[in-house]
Amino acid sequence: MRIVLGIVGAGLITIVLFDVLWTTLRVAGAGPLTSWVTNLLWRLALRVTKSHRTLSHAGFLIVLLTLVLWICLVWLGWTLVLGVDPESVVDAQSGRPADFWARTYYAGFTLITLGNGDFKPNGAVWQVLSPIAAATGFFLVTLIITYLLPLLSAALQRRQLAVYIHVLGQTPQEFLLRAWNGQSFGCLKDHLVGLTFPVMGLGEGHLAYPVLHCFHSSRRDTAMAPNIAVLDEVLTLLEGVAPEQRPDHVAIYPLRGAIDQLLATLTEAHLEPERNPPPFPNLEILRAVGIRTVDDETFRCSLEAAIDRRRLLFGLVEKEGWHWDDVVGRPAANDRR
Repeated sequence: MRIVLGIVGAGLITIVLFDVLWTTLRVAGAGPLTSWVTNLLWRLALRVTKSHRTLSHAGFLIVLLTLVLWICLVWLGWTLVLGVDPESVVDAQSGRPADFWARTYYAGFTLITLGNGDFKPNGAVWQVLSPIAAATGFFLVTLIITYLLPLLSAALQRRQLAVYIHVLGQTPQEFLLRAWNGQSFGCLKDHLVGLTFPVMGLGEGHLAYPVLHCFHSSRRDTAMAPNIAVLDEVLTLLEGVAPEQRPDHVAIYPLRGAIDQLLATLTEAHLEPERNPPPFPNLEILRAVGIRTVDDETFRCSLEAAIDRRRLLFGLVEKEGWHWDDVVGRPAANDRR
């Protein structure tokens, strides 16, 4: 039985270290364990509350619980490994074998490389394994620190991009109406070009740190999901604008591709499309200010070709605790709690 538990302990250590390495060093999503835990906790948070203020604390707590899980599983793993031999650890003064709790105590102090001298390894095998355990703890703590700093930077970049989009327009129609000068969309193409690289960076950030989707903002103006949906709906509305008044296509398609890449990254991590796409946007507001548009049938055909992408956008908004009304109809929704 002790040998079986020791094998289980070694397996725990291996699995956790593999998961930590995958999560912190590979730019290809979180490790299997981390991905399962973070997605489970986020879905649980959405079930428990719809309050944006409460959900805004979820990202911090989920990351904290994930780090605690890593440390505790490695700690438990080394405790089980030490339990293979009841005399693997002995009291430094009396030489008596340590019990389970004393071995747990010894494993913890060894992992954080303190080693207080109350207990010591007994025998050559355990004298070799103790420094390995200390190296494991040092390695784990180092990876955690190097993971947290860029994660916080990526979360800040999410907020900055959301604010940039928000100040250009709180809804897709407002976004375009603010840019319209009576004859053309003026410098709108410059903003579309300027948004392309930040959206690409956002996609790469989510690829490296999938837990970013748990960093919820309590305010609509700093929330990533509804603002990305606004931006994509702007590009969709521009497909309904007459070609002679539409911004240069070269300013539009790279941004559309960047949004598609972001959605593809999120789909690999956690995103699922909604069953139905959101309601079709209306061109009448644009026509009312003199913007020439294509006919409704042509516009509807272009929307039919983009149903899958719009279902993903709808899913993104819903899975991050917002609603489509926050995208198109109620700018004041950021005050909801």
